[in-house]
Formats: sequence, C-alpha cells, structure tokens
Amino acid sequence: MRLSAFRVVCLCFFLSIFAPAALFGQTFSSVVIWSEPELPLADSPAPSAAQLTQAFPEARLASIEQLSAQLNDPQTRLLILAQGSVVPEAAWSAIFGYLQRGGNLLVLGGRPFTRTTYHDSTGWHLRDYSVRFSRLLLIDQYQATPGSAGAQFTPNPDFPLDLPQFSWQQAYSPIIRLSTSNLYNRGGSAGSLDVRLDPLVWGVTENRRLSAPLIELDHFSSGFDGGRWIFLSAELSTNFYASPESSALLRKLALRAMQGAEEFTVRPTVPLYLPGEPIELETIFNSSAKSATPLAVELSVYLEGKPDDKQTSTITLPANSATIVPAPKSKGLFIIEARLLDGSTTRQIYHSAFWIRDEAYLRSGPRLSVNADYFQLDDKPLAVIGTTYMSSEVQRLYFDHPNVYVWNRDMALIHAAGLNMIRTGWWTGWDKFCDETGRPYDRTLRTLEAYLMSARKNGLPVQFTFFAFLPEVLGGANAYLDSQAVRKQQTLVGSVVGHFHDVPFLAWDLINEPSFSKQLWRMRPNQDPIELAAWNAWLSQKYPDRAALAAAWNVPPDAVAGTISLPSELEFDPRGMYAGTNSLRVYDYAEFAQDKFAGWVRGMREVIHAADSTQPITVGQDEGGFMDRLSPAFFAPYVDFTTNHSWWQDDHLLWDSLVAKQPGRTMLIQETGLQRQLNLDETSRLTPDQEASLFERKIALSFVQGSGAIEWLWNTNSYMTEGNEVPIGALHADATEKPEATVLRNFAKFAAAASPYLKNPKQPDVAVVTSQAAQFSVLGGLQLEAQQNAVRALGYDLHQPCYVIAESQIDKLGSPKLVILPAAQALRESTWQALLAYVKNGGNLLVTGPVSRDEHWHVVDRLSPLGVKARTEPLTAHAMMLYFGTLALPSISFDQHKQQLLEYLRFADGSNAKELSLGNGKLFWISYPLELAETPVAAAGVYNTILDKLGFHVGFQPFSTLIYPIEFPGAVLYILESETDRDADFSFHDPISGRELSIHLPAQHAALALIDKHTKQIVAKYGF
Repeated sequence: MRLSAFRVVCLCFFLSIFAPAALFGQTFSSVVIWSEPELPLADSPAPSAAQLTQAFPEARLASIEQLSAQLNDPQTRLLILAQGSVVPEAAWSAIFGYLQRGGNLLVLGGRPFTRTTYHDSTGWHLRDYSVRFSRLLLIDQYQATPGSAGAQFTPNPDFPLDLPQFSWQQAYSPIIRLSTSNLYNRGGSAGSLDVRLDPLVWGVTENRRLSAPLIELDHFSSGFDGGRWIFLSAELSTNFYASPESSALLRKLALRAMQGAEEFTVRPTVPLYLPGEPIELETIFNSSAKSATPLAVELSVYLEGKPDDKQTSTITLPANSATIVPAPKSKGLFIIEARLLDGSTTRQIYHSAFWIRDEAYLRSGPRLSVNADYFQLDDKPLAVIGTTYMSSEVQRLYFDHPNVYVWNRDMALIHAAGLNMIRTGWWTGWDKFCDETGRPYDRTLRTLEAYLMSARKNGLPVQFTFFAFLPEVLGGANAYLDSQAVRKQQTLVGSVVGHFHDVPFLAWDLINEPSFSKQLWRMRPNQDPIELAAWNAWLSQKYPDRAALAAAWNVPPDAVAGTISLPSELEFDPRGMYAGTNSLRVYDYAEFAQDKFAGWVRGMREVIHAADSTQPITVGQDEGGFMDRLSPAFFAPYVDFTTNHSWWQDDHLLWDSLVAKQPGRTMLIQETGLQRQLNLDETSRLTPDQEASLFERKIALSFVQGSGAIEWLWNTNSYMTEGNEVPIGALHADATEKPEATVLRNFAKFAAAASPYLKNPKQPDVAVVTSQAAQFSVLGGLQLEAQQNAVRALGYDLHQPCYVIAESQIDKLGSPKLVILPAAQALRESTWQALLAYVKNGGNLLVTGPVSRDEHWHVVDRLSPLGVKARTEPLTAHAMMLYFGTLALPSISFDQHKQQLLEYLRFADGSNAKELSLGNGKLFWISYPLELAETPVAAAGVYNTILDKLGFHVGFQPFSTLIYPIEFPGAVLYILESETDRDADFSFHDPISGRELSIHLPAQHAALALIDKHTKQIVAKYGF
C-alpha cells in the first residue's frame, strides 16, 4: 500500500510534532496519564497512582481539570488511559481532538471507551455500557473472548518485542472498521486501507487463536493520521499491577506506542514468476516518527521449508528503487522474510512470498464436478463445508496487494479446520484487472494463478466469481443488453477461463447476487435507451397482437402504439392503481428481465465452453432471486449448480433451501453468515454464542436437498465502510476465532464422515408448486408468505419432507404423491392445465383458496369445467369456520391487510372444501387461502388430513421443530432444527433403517444424524 500525497503530507506534519531525539530512551516525560482518586472500576482492575508512577517514571499524572491542557501541550506524545473501559465524559472533546491530531494512545484493560464516568457532589459515577464514543473511533462493538487459563501465551512473531507473559480473565475483540471511504461508487465497494490492526499477543488453545488481549492500531489516513493506539483490551487479573513483569510490559508498550504509526511491507511486484525471471521486490516504509539511528531492511529469500538455503541482502531506507533478486533455480513456493532493523534491533518482520510457475502442479489435483444433487471430488460425493476467502491482510484488495505468504498461511488454517472448499473472486475494481477491451492484464492472470497454486497446495477446491451485483460495463451503457459491454465481459471471462480451463479443482461463478439494473437488489428498469429498445423487441415477439397486449394490460389500444415505455416506479407500488396507474405491466417486465438475464448466462456459458472448459458453472444468487429478482428457475438450464445466500430470512431457512433446489441441478448454500442486529442504542442484540446457534441452524439446513454451505467470510472484512459488513466472519479482525468457527469445525467433521453416503437421494413424496403469476405481481409478498408457511407446516408441524417447483419449471414436476398449490390467487393457464394433467394421470392436488386470475389478474373460470359451482369473492371477514372430513377448525382468522387483498371461494352448496375425482387422481380444494391465515395450525391441520387420506400417517405435532429425513440407497439422514425456546428430547423409530434414535436438542440449535441402513449405526453426526 502506497501512501497518498495527502497522507505523506500528514505524516510529515506529525513527524514535526512527535519526533523528539530520545525516541527509544527510557523516559516518559512526554507521557500524560489520566488519573483520579476513587474512580470506579469497569471491566478490569486499575493501577494506583503509585503503581503508575513506578511503571512510568517522569510521566505526568493529570486530573480531569488538567487533562485538556496537557493534551494540547506539543510535548505530549502519548496518552495513557489506565482505568480499563472508563473514559472521562467531561474530557472527551479534548481526548478526541488529541487523537485527531495524530496523538498516540495506550489503554490498559477493559473495553476501551465504552464506560463513561462523570463527577458530581457525591463523587465519581459510571454510566452504563455504551458505544457512543467508541463508534467515533471506528470501533462498533467489543466481543468477549476466553481468558488465559489453559491457553498458551503466544506473542505475534512478526513483532519481536520480548513481551513478559501475563494472564487475563477474559479479553475483548473489537468489531472495527479500518476504512473510512469507499474506493468505488457502487455497492459492495472495497474500502481504503486507512488503519492496520495487529494483534501483539494471542491466547492459543489446541492450535486455535481464541483471544487477543493486546492489539495495536496504526492510523494512516483515518482522521487520526499518524497515531498508534495500543489496547490491552482484557479483564486483567487482580494482581496484574503488583508484578514487576507487568511494569516492564507497560513500559515496553508505552515506548512502542510512542513510535507512532508505521507502514512497512516488502512484496514482489507480481506474486508468480516464470522460471528464469528475476524477482523484483518493492519496499514501502513510512513512519510518523523519526528514528534516532539509520533504518535498514535485511532480506532473506528461500524455498519454503529450506530457510537455511537462502539468499540474503540488505536495503537501506528509504528505498528509492525496486530490489532485484536473482531467479531461483527451482520451482515452488519461495518465502521472503524482511526484517526492519533499527541499528541492530529487529523492529518488525514482514513476510511475503511468490510462486515459480509449475504448470504440472497447477493442473494436477482432484477434479471438482457436480451431479444432479451433490458436488463430487474425483467422482466421489462431497458434502461441502467451506468459506469465502480473499486475504486477511487487505481483504477485497487482494489482487491489488497480493501476498502469497498470507494466502498460504490462511489457507493452511482453513484446511486444518477441516473445511473443504473456498470461494473467492472479484467484488470490486474491475478496471484494474483488464484493459479497455476486456482483455485481462498479465499481472491479473499471474495473481489468479498464484492464488490457485496456493489453494492447490492446501487441498482446497476453488469457486471463482467474476462479477458482483451488476456486471462491469467496461465503457458500455447497460450491463446485460449493451452488445459492446457484453462483448468485453465475455472477453474477460473467456480469456481468464482459457488460461485456467484445465485446472481440475476450479468452478466458475459468473456473478454474485445479480440485479438487473443499477437499482441494486430491486427488480427495476435502468430506463436507458438500450433497455427500452430491447423491451419493445421482446414485447413484439411475445405479443404480436398489440390489441391483445392492450387488453392484457387493461389499457386502451393507443396506449401500446409505437414505442412502449418501461414501467415507472409508481407501477411497482401496490397502490399505484389509486393514482391512475395499474401495475399489470410489472409481471411482463419481470419475465423480460428473467429472459434477458438467462440469455446473458447462456452466452457466458458458451464462452466458457468455447475455451475448452468443462468446469462447473453457477450464478451466486441470494434470497432475492427467489422473491422478485433474477431467479434460477429461469437460468438453471445454463448453470451446473444453483445457489442461495441465506442472509435475511432467518425465520424461513427451510424455504431458503427448498426454493433454491432446481430439478436436475445440485444446490449449494453458497453464502451464509450473520447479518448484524442492533438495538436502538447501537449495541448488539445477540451475544456471540447466540449468533453461533443461528449460524449452526443455517449450516444444518443447507443439507436439506442441498450439498452443504460456504460461509461468508473466513476473515472479518474490516476494510469496508458499511457497518453491516464489518462484523461478518468466522475470525475477528484480530485473527481470533469466533464461536461460529467452532460450528464450522464441527460441521466439517460431520461432512467428512457423511460424504461417502450422499448419492441419489430419494425425491420426497410431496411437492409445493409456487405461483410466479402472483409472485411477480405487486402483491408478490403474499405468495412468498404462502410458500414459506406451507413448507413450515409440512416440515415443522408434520415432519413431512417436500420439494418446491416454481411455475416456470412445472414441466419438471415429476410424480409426487401429493402436490400443494398454496394460496396462489393467480396462475398461468398453462400451469393450471399441467396440474390438471398430473391429477388425471393419478396424482393428488390440494388447492387452497381461489385460482381465478391469470398472470395479468384477469378473471378466469377454472371451476365450471370441473363441474364445481362457486363464486370468487373478496375475503372481508376476520374469522371463518372450516370443516373438512374429520377436521374441524372453528376459527380461521385473517388480519386486516389480508382482508383488503385476498379472495376466497364461496361454494354454491355452502361447503368450504371439495374432494373431486379427476381421471385417476384426486383434487382437493379448500375455499380459503389457508397459508395466509393468522392461525398457524390451519394449513397444517388440512395437510395432515389429506396426507392421512393418502396413507402417509405423519402425525400432527405443531411445536416448531423440524425433523426432515432424506433417504439414500445406503443410509438415511435426519436433520433436526429447533425454533423454540425450550430444549427437547426426541426418541423415535426410523422406519427406513429400523434404528431407534434418541436425541437431546437444545433450544434454537440443530442436530444431524446419518444412519447406515445395513449396520444401523450412526456413521456421521452433529450436535449430539
């Protein structure tokens, strides 16, 4: 990372202020310590004034009245806050101003800046925990991590400070933003590299970093430019300050903090070289303080594992040109170790690395593939438990600042945790990867090759993502419809794939979470001329009769004469008709967008295949793709596996998996994690353990008709400005593992044991068909709710597995024993006829509520042809009664919102349910849209009655616990998930294997059991 001109000026300014001669001398006269008698404690013991004086001779102890003046003194180079979490409320402005001027900081104990104190006539008082001050310092929260008991005290080897060992009761990891500005004006942009966080000590248990009680923050261009902050962020032991070792530790930390911010890197200019090419190294060093002695860099370059056989050289700082290292004589991974020397003292160590190209090695390794249901590795089933990984050092800027050493180190940790796949790609900055024609730069290809070599070395198959949210137009005007933009996109994709078409462990993700226009995450038009022309051409092909189109849209014929405008924003409003604009065109726009995006995917697939690649292809869509955005139900024919990103629908995780599975395609929960939840006072709603339990449930349900999950993200991405992004990840910014990392590790063990059995799962006997006619209308939320409630009733109340078929995939329905059409209200005629054909051929169909409208909301008589006399009427009553067979539901209620939108069937004979024989099958029709009732047992009760009629005998147990069995040729998998507030004990007989199963399921947790049919043994399990 190079400092901008502004940053250089700032650092020079701070150099003039904070640069006394005896920088490293044992003097503390330039240190100010806030100290008051009788201050209350918060989160950690505090030292006495005598202990502070002993630890920091000549330091100035300042009261609240003195603090402002002391901080404004140009000789002050360090502020020490020694009272743990406590910060003086009355002096906040002075402290904040000092830090904004680049002041250095040392905080001893606690969660810095979260407990303010104030003084009145009765003494000092603490206010409750708050982040109102810490957020101004880029720290959003702190999360507690384990104490030192049983852990190995492990200093960071890159900072040879010779720190004395100390103990702590618990440590506190910050949820922190290290960026203050976006680098690009688009969603998902990487942030600037404004702050660097380095843990100085870890507590390590069983080779896992679980706590970091001591961290260092160097500020480059954050608004606190030039400052170094060191936090001893822990609840220290009660006798901490009484020990001589602690005094020595504190002095070392103070001296370290007074050095101010430093930036030191030595990296090769590219991360991969060809055999015989000399190695070019770039050295960057910037400091906000001047050293008393000349600084130099001692370089060592060696083949990994052979540090004794190294090339060495010395660089005098400042380095004004690149350093050239002779080409290595062999292939492999070469380590660069750079020691920053202050005289004879090593001040810091920086590691980087590079690969020497090895074509045979890159193109070896296991072959990643997919079948209709699961991933495979060398044709053997693979239950995926993976993570997204870019770089723990610079995150999304890993192509700008590649560091093979960091990749290799982090991937080794991922592999050691048992994870078996990583996802990566480009989320930002495509202009840096290719020229104006879309042709990738040589540096781009070398960087990807080095990344793949590192993954190959660590046994990790890779999914690589080309675009994110909206494809880069590369000088064009419309991401999907501008032929110039698409041609450049295809050049980029085709060139990259052509270079790596025979890497066996690689899959391609065309785009992450695509939207159709610049209005990201909403189905809205771009309103550009190219889209307008494509829209009109598409309409002309679908509706050659303009009069028929006018009738469909309920407008006069002259409204569709000439060029037809794109839908306006008002048309997407459910109340647009009250403003004189109906919303009937919205359905056609959704179909148009789906068709055009599917065409874009098809074109990309053709480009990839033309590059002689047979590697798996996908589109990494999120939950929006199963609501009103670009859906796999349309582009599935052109990908090899489908995905979902289970982020927001925490109450509908089963639905997340079921709707993502498309007929004949493997499904992967390709991203999952924890979206941030805050209270109104900006504190976290959930504890880390509560977050981990939700994460556990998300991973568990990825195996419902899916092949597993990839977590977003391994390393928390603090280099973003979006506050919702920075907490997400298995590891904190200080590289310590969150509780969710334990979830990943344990699921990895389950996946390894379960993988051999995951072959040819039996299709469930119940299918749920979804109405896209309703879903793509402005009332689409009702159809989504109906789908979600239908699968909840089946899975949680009846423990009956099911699968979901979207309306556009109705020809792939198959032959289930029962099909449920939940509260559709509207349906295409072709879909209705396909369902009737299914019934006539021996199927059983349950319809709830009317299906009396087509995709343009015109009334269609679908009852008279069946010999049923009924009227479709507005549903305006709050409560209804339902009697169906032996089922009596005396009160089914609908809330006011539903009463204003829904319709129901009034059968002529006064009944509210029909059972019709139709050909060889049965049609069950309930007059009410049960899945949208307030009463949750309504749908489950009817489903249970019909399943009983059909011989399922599932039993009705409405207590919000999922039991979902999946049968394989050699095993049966049970997935259990609790959404209740109570622990539960389950004992039941598995009729498939004959095994008795007893499981204790804690509240809001998950458990999985895989039973071998032949041995009746549990061969893989999780959660019990």
